[in-house]
Amino acid sequence: MRRRDPDRTRLRLLEAAIRLFSARGYHAVSVDEIVATADVNKRMVYHYFGDKKALLQAALAEVYGRLECVEVQAAGGESPPREKLTRVLRGYFEFLDRNPEFVRLVLWENLERGRLLAKGRHALSKNPFLKKLGQVIEEGMASGDFHEGIDIPHLLIHLIGLCFIYHSNRYSLTQSVGLDLSDPKVKARGLTQVLRLVFEGIERPDRLASNSRKKK
Repeated sequence: MRRRDPDRTRLRLLEAAIRLFSARGYHAVSVDEIVATADVNKRMVYHYFGDKKALLQAALAEVYGRLECVEVQAAGGESPPREKLTRVLRGYFEFLDRNPEFVRLVLWENLERGRLLAKGRHALSKNPFLKKLGQVIEEGMASGDFHEGIDIPHLLIHLIGLCFIYHSNRYSLTQSVGLDLSDPKVKARGLTQVLRLVFEGIERPDRLASNSRKKK
């Protein structure tokens, strides 16, 4: 007989939902498919989540939570602000490589204009990391490394956008630009360029020149 494990059952449902919703979107997936993939009783969906929409919301909250762990860990510690920000950008590239379902779920939710998520109790917010990023930038401004008056929310959008597009638009850009964005060497060059663009935008010219000389 299979021993009951509530935490494991809930996780199996979440993992099945993430896999199926990311592959085909919310409307093309049935609860029956999810429970068949998870190999659990259908009643468990309603027991743990309430309904299919709440399961999607929980799936989104789960993948966003995984990303937030990467962000907060990268921006923590006693390292200089430049090093923390570098770790955040590297973390984005590595996370998106390891979690293609995150990319597809976000794209599906944007096609829905956020309607499914907005009605849920699992509100997604970048506020925890936004606060941490703000602290990193304030450290850099206080030390004289970064420009004054950096707009933190817009900076976060720029950081995410510069990294996300390598994964969200991988196939179209591979065709149109002629770079194989699935090639680790191509992505490594892309990350190098992203880092350069970000720091040229936020660092004071004298500190930027100093960092360039150190690399040489």
